[in-house]
Parts: sequence; C-alpha cells; structure tokens
Amino acid sequence: MSSLEILVLSAALGTDLFSVAVPIGMNRMRRKIVFRAAVVFALFHIVLILLGYYIGHFLGAIVERVGTYHSQYSFIAMENWASILGALVLTGLGIYMIKENLEDTVPNKNKVHPLQGFSLIVLATSVSIDAFAAGFSMGMMDVDLLKLSVILGIVIFTIALIGLGLGRKVGRCIGGRVELLGGMILILLGLHVLWTVL
Repeated sequence: MSSLEILVLSAALGTDLFSVAVPIGMNRMRRKIVFRAAVVFALFHIVLILLGYYIGHFLGAIVERVGTYHSQYSFIAMENWASILGALVLTGLGIYMIKENLEDTVPNKNKVHPLQGFSLIVLATSVSIDAFAAGFSMGMMDVDLLKLSVILGIVIFTIALIGLGLGRKVGRCIGGRVELLGGMILILLGLHVLWTVL
C-alpha cells in the first residue's frame, strides 16, 4: 500500500473515534486528559492493526502455500488473489460501519467523560476494533509496518485531539454522520484496491 492509501485508511478508521470524541469533548476537561486520551487512542489503533496484520499475514501465507501446491498459478496470481480478499474485507467493513450507524437510532444522552482509568481502556478498545479488521486485510498485502504505524498513530492522535477539542463547537449531529462517511471511504478504498488488482 502507498503512503496515500495508508493515510486515507487511517482517516477512515479515525472517523469512528471522531464520532465518539466530539460528544465527549462537549464536557469540560483539562488539556492533559485530552492529550493522554489521544495517545491511548493512537496506541490502541496501532496495536490492534498490527495484531490483525500478523494474523492476516499468517493466514495469507497458508493460502499461498495451499494455492502453490494445488494449482498452476504463479506467485503473482496468488498475491493478486490475496489483495482481492483484502479489498473485499475493507469493503465489507465499510458496509458494516454504515449498517451499524443506520441501525443506531437510540441516541445516548447520558454520556459522561470516560477518559480516565478502565473506562478509557474500554473506549479505546471499542473505537479501535475496526483497525483489527483492516489490519487483517492488510496482512494479505504488501505493507511497510513502520510507515503504517507512524502514519496511523499521527492521524489517530490528530483526529482525537480535533474531535475532543471541537466537541463543544460541532455538536452531536455531525458525530453520527462522520461514521457514515468513514464507511463510505472504506468501501471506496476497497474498490480502489480491487480496481488496481483487476
């Protein structure tokens, strides 16, 4: 994946975080808490995307071995097949995010500022789960893990700061719409990968 594709993917994965950070940011909190929460969000995204990558890479290697043993296709054909599978996972993830957003009709008006302790860990995990699925799909592609970690960490950290910082000004209506945009971006990214492979 190119740096631009990783940047777009990182921004798409950050939309879920942004949709949560905006309403949480409506509560008054110190800058130190906002900064610490942004670091935790970035670290959780990096850890889960790398975990997904290694699992996907392992399964991709198994698929490659099975395919090489039992078919006449070259390694390039197998690599293309793995990229197609990864693109389909990204597209499916985007569809899932849109479906989940459209089905969530009950607004949660009792949100408190959960940016401390165990509640921060649970929140960081919940907004980073999509990164695991994206990492799984990238495990079947050629990805520079250092570049992925740096770009993802910077983007997620920035999105968390912006979401929490602008929470008071933006309002709740945009928070829900941003996740729809993220789902659409993941679908477009998956279709782009399919287009380049096919």
